[in-house]
Amino acid sequence: MSVNIEFSFQVTNVADGTQARAVIEELRELMRDEGIDDQVRMAVEEGDGACLVVGETTYPLIVSRSYLWCPEFEKSVAWYVKEAAPSATAVLEWNYPDEEY
Repeated sequence: MSVNIEFSFQVTNVADGTQARAVIEELRELMRDEGIDDQVRMAVEEGDGACLVVGETTYPLIVSRSYLWCPEFEKSVAWYVKEAAPSATAVLEWNYPDEEY
């Protein structure tokens, strides 16, 4: 069965803008591998001495077997983030828009 899923994420403990851009490059690779690179927007937010990477889907993704895909995708996001920024932490939030109606 397929479901519509949206997600957003935030990567904290990023050292600086250079490291944040490296995180985005790593995550772009993951999104390409997953076939969703044109459906996810990412940006660097800097301010108050902190640097974050944020991202979100631009519209719902149709995912089959989401109960398997979502946990694996979360693990992959964490792995790709650690490749660029070992001290960084990624948190994903899932939204199921069909449940809102």
